[in-house]
Amino acid sequence: MAKADIVSYHDKENYPSHTGAVAAVIVVIGGFIAYGTYSLIQLWNQYGQDILDAIQTSGLPDFLTANIYTIGGIFGALIVLSLLLAVGASALANRLGGTLIYLGAVFMNVITWLAPVALLVASGFNFGILASSWPVMLPGLFTLFMTILLFTVYRDRVRRAGEIIKLTGRVCLDEKGVFIPPLVTMFFTLISALMFGAIIFQFTPMDVLIGNAEWTLETAAPVGIGVVLYLFTTIFFYNFAYGTSSAMVYIYMRGRDPALGDGVKSTLGVIGGIAALSVASVVVVIVRFALQRLGREVGGAGGAAVGRAAGGVIGWIWAMINYFTIPAMVAEQTGAKDGIKRSAGLVRRNFVDVIIKETAVRWGFGVLSAVFFIAFAVGGAAIGWFYSGDLITTLIFAVVFIVFAAIPSSLVLRTFDIVYVTLLYVFIRRQEGEVTGKTAIPSAMERELKSAYNTAQRRGNE
Repeated sequence: MAKADIVSYHDKENYPSHTGAVAAVIVVIGGFIAYGTYSLIQLWNQYGQDILDAIQTSGLPDFLTANIYTIGGIFGALIVLSLLLAVGASALANRLGGTLIYLGAVFMNVITWLAPVALLVASGFNFGILASSWPVMLPGLFTLFMTILLFTVYRDRVRRAGEIIKLTGRVCLDEKGVFIPPLVTMFFTLISALMFGAIIFQFTPMDVLIGNAEWTLETAAPVGIGVVLYLFTTIFFYNFAYGTSSAMVYIYMRGRDPALGDGVKSTLGVIGGIAALSVASVVVVIVRFALQRLGREVGGAGGAAVGRAAGGVIGWIWAMINYFTIPAMVAEQTGAKDGIKRSAGLVRRNFVDVIIKETAVRWGFGVLSAVFFIAFAVGGAAIGWFYSGDLITTLIFAVVFIVFAAIPSSLVLRTFDIVYVTLLYVFIRRQEGEVTGKTAIPSAMERELKSAYNTAQRRGNE
């Protein structure tokens, strides 16, 4: 049972505060920002004019190079468009529910079997060549196996997942503020990556970067500090955004009306745990990187593959253990250690539902992402053709718009992921008797969820 519940703090309008932890986080993140800003200023003083000259002679349309306000207006319009598309995606999820899972399964099977089919056609339907190149069929075989398994053995759990997808769309429509933290984090991640790149170029000699000189303590130390600060900052902001949106979803599901500030205050209440979890994640990332590098140095191509596999396994285990950590931390106002233990227990008891989320549900959300990319590509091509009437320019516009499509796509996928996992966390706790009373789950949907849950439980015990 949870020792505390964020809903009680929301009702009292009195959230826990940890000023010491907040100050420590501000110092660390402020150090990275200062480090990166200094590097950017130094690089701009050296190469700024060259960059401006390159932009002016790049051949881009005049309205893109005339002044900074035009570019700012374009990015502002892109943000507004992303939020509008996110709301549209929420409406589709609320309406389609489990249909998205079926569409996603078809889409993923088509995508994963494209390469084997293309190889078979190119070889003149020589099945011997296809058999000798069997690794190319592994993604397709895995996807096909999971599809059959999901829609036979686990069909009742998939039915329940479809209902949670509907609820995900409903929550996002009712509480549009859940999109704000992931959106802010996305742009901060871009800025922090720019700062990190500036640190690398400012403090690392070019001979070292291109491999003509060995790394030394003098060149590695500032870069190493930059790597650690960059990893911590980006992971911390992602975790903080996750906690903010997750807290809003949890409060909403308990029948209250949360504001964005409630999510922020809830996450600030466990900021020490968020920071500790971020530090642990940084260690995991460094270990994964070290294993991959060690594999390359020891065994060449084969060793590199083993190193990547080992790093991937460690990353997957860490992700599974922490699947519900942040929702548990903000909802139950607990620290990182207790949150991890709580998450590991929930995953162990509901592992199939987690796997369904990471396969069938992710495929369904991927369909919405694909729609964004297709729509942006078509729209960009139309604008390019209208602007120039030239095929090359049309293709360039289409490619640029596809790149821009990554913003609304990432926003929707990241937010839906947070909301769905939090809803699954709430539903599991409700089924285990820890969450009682009225919730925001519609009565018809709750009956469907319970029916699917009970059927799945009976089938699991047979």
